[in-house]
Amino acid sequence: MSEHFSGGDLKTAAKLVIFEEYLDVYTTILDSNWEWGDLWYVDTHAGTGKTHIDGQGIDIDGSAIRAIDQYEDFFDRFYLYELDEDHFHTLHQTLADRFGLKFDVSEANVTGEDFLVARSDDPYIRIMQMDSNEGVSFLANNAGTNAHWMTFIDPKGLTAKRSTLDTLLDRGNVDIILNYQTTGVMRSAAADHAHEAVRRTMGDDDWPEAGTNDEFVELYKKKLEENSDIRPVLTKSLVSPHDKRCRFDLIFACRNDGARSAMEDIMNQDSLWDKAQDEMGQSGLGDFL
Repeated sequence: MSEHFSGGDLKTAAKLVIFEEYLDVYTTILDSNWEWGDLWYVDTHAGTGKTHIDGQGIDIDGSAIRAIDQYEDFFDRFYLYELDEDHFHTLHQTLADRFGLKFDVSEANVTGEDFLVARSDDPYIRIMQMDSNEGVSFLANNAGTNAHWMTFIDPKGLTAKRSTLDTLLDRGNVDIILNYQTTGVMRSAAADHAHEAVRRTMGDDDWPEAGTNDEFVELYKKKLEENSDIRPVLTKSLVSPHDKRCRFDLIFACRNDGARSAMEDIMNQDSLWDKAQDEMGQSGLGDFL
């Protein structure tokens, strides 16, 4: 049994393909166009570092590993959040083993707070065992705006609050890739006991009582576009070709037209699912179509 987060499938791999290819675009653009401060990578739900692909018996590298592995010398700081204590320890152990790092793990040096922090100084990595909504909002409100952030929001379930996303967008100097839990939102909106989770995710009560997946995504997109600086917001529906029961959508927001155009090409490339298969050590989609 893998020690890593399980539940991954082909759309998980496709998500990571899009994420990794956009990191190449982001770092290329910022390398020649950002002169005002540091560059930070912020991962709000870093998990265990890898994702176990159900039914395949393999673990594939997650977002934090990919960012550190390829862009350790580009980003000045890496901030990773993981609330689950077991996952937190697996994460810093996984990164230590993978990159030959030594983490100092101790209580946070913040008065009145009670959470663990794993610290590496070369490269500068801080892993916080805390709710990322609180942690990222604190970081955004206290770290100033000189640093530019590449922020990946990939929650398990409906745990990413709309208010956190608004804080990031209001901060500016940020590119955001968000994994919007489309099927989960729609199912929860239809269940009376789960309305509070949808309210946190959507930001209010303004959702259709019997909406479709597309309607919920479009509503979320339009609400984000109330911030005129990031129009248009891009979305990409991801549904595994061999399992259409669950869908999530990648939401992308930034202020740079060139980056937005590049991301649109990445999202809509014809070879996405073949690349996802390659991520899992397979080739072709014949077995699934």
